[in-house]
Amino acid sequence: MNHFLAKHSHWGTFVARVGIAAVFLWFGIDKFVHPIEWAGWVPDWMSALIPMSLVSFMYIHGAIETLVGVLLLVGYQTRMAALLAVITLCGVILAMIGTGSTDVLLRDVGLLAASLSLLFTGSDCMSIDCRLKK
Repeated sequence: MNHFLAKHSHWGTFVARVGIAAVFLWFGIDKFVHPIEWAGWVPDWMSALIPMSLVSFMYIHGAIETLVGVLLLVGYQTRMAALLAVITLCGVILAMIGTGSTDVLLRDVGLLAASLSLLFTGSDCMSIDCRLKK
């Protein structure tokens, strides 16, 4: 069993990359569909720091999340996409602290951990990054 798992360890990075991509694509695209609802999640202290309307901010945030999702899905510039994911998730976690939404906060901490893992490991053999190295 251990030999089998060691032989196929690349699947771990692949599954993490595609799983994180799916989450970022879902939430990124949804920010274009429901920007007003997403703006409601921004705490007052944070909205005072944003130099534009919250709807405009949601469009920009959604574009960044969608970009991260696409890059991770295809495995192109994986470490850069993971870094953007880490930065985005740190902002989301900061905004969630003290809101009482512990389930959302814990989900995002898990996504942050997986994104940090991708930042350190980089691409797997089923990515565009790997194909470009050859």
